Amino acid sequence: MAGPLWRAAVFVQRHRTALLVGSCTGLFGIQISYHLCPDPVVRWLYQYWPQGQPAPLFPELQNLFQEVLQDLGVPSSHSYKPFTTFIFQPLSAGFPKLPAGAVVGIPAIFLGSLVTTDHPVIVHGQKVDWQSPAGTRLRDALTLSHGAQKFALAREVVYLESSAAALQAVPAPACLAGTWALSVCAKHALGLYGGPRSLRAAFNLAAALAGFVAYAFCTDSLTHALEGWLDRRTASLSPDYARGGVEFYEKILSGNLALRSLLGRHGEKLFAPSGNIIPKHWFRIKHLPYTTRRDSVLQVWRRTLNQDHS
Repeated sequence: MAGPLWRAAVFVQRHRTALLVGSCTGLFGIQISYHLCPDPVVRWLYQYWPQGQPAPLFPELQNLFQEVLQDLGVPSSHSYKPFTTFIFQPLSAGFPKLPAGAVVGIPAIFLGSLVTTDHPVIVHGQKVDWQSPAGTRLRDALTLSHGAQKFALAREVVYLESSAAALQAVPAPACLAGTWALSVCAKHALGLYGGPRSLRAAFNLAAALAGFVAYAFCTDSLTHALEGWLDRRTASLSPDYARGGVEFYEKILSGNLALRSLLGRHGEKLFAPSGNIIPKHWFRIKHLPYTTRRDSVLQVWRRTLNQDHS
């Protein structure tokens, strides 16, 4: 094994700059490819298929989406392709300013008529009893007002118009390049290139671990800042949008509490008593808690109300 490993080490040492550039470019491309070619990949993954057929975009949802675009003043030259999705929250991907455009998944649950006692929903292998307290709470959480629906869609449009997806793809290649540059400088400063190979290997492992920690911190911090900005930006459109945002996050928290009750012990591991999602990793919080997002929108709502009264 020493021969192949030695030849690999020599190859990496000789072409390390080209390998670094290629790796950084590849990392950026992998993360941005989801947004460069959103259709039909995203539509295929999240399309709502009732009775074995893809559901068309219902006129009510189309009118709702157009109303949001008009409120935001989106130019007609920007390409948006809305479709009906089976999940409970809107989703989006792409760059509306590019020829491929952007796709926005609008939940079929926004129609309202799907949240009925006759419509079956399976949770943890069991059919939800809509008459039970938890079932009634879940049904209420899935029923959003017109303002809450507009806030949820507007937040996705603001995200797409800001091209924030390109910014989110930066931390991975940046941390890789930074880890490589700092580790090379540190090994030169410590004289490790003249020392045992095992010592350099141990240092490289420590540098890789530090690079991953830096990547996790940068990615989560960027996500937190972006989510907070999106909420504030969308809520500041009007008091109606701010009120809808408060309702939207209240309904998410209420729905999570209903699922916590329906799932039993498994639900207690997934959702906190507040309704927030419990992080899977102790050292990472990938998203802002829903209570924080609700309180942020609530502050914007109160500020807009005070401005209107002053």
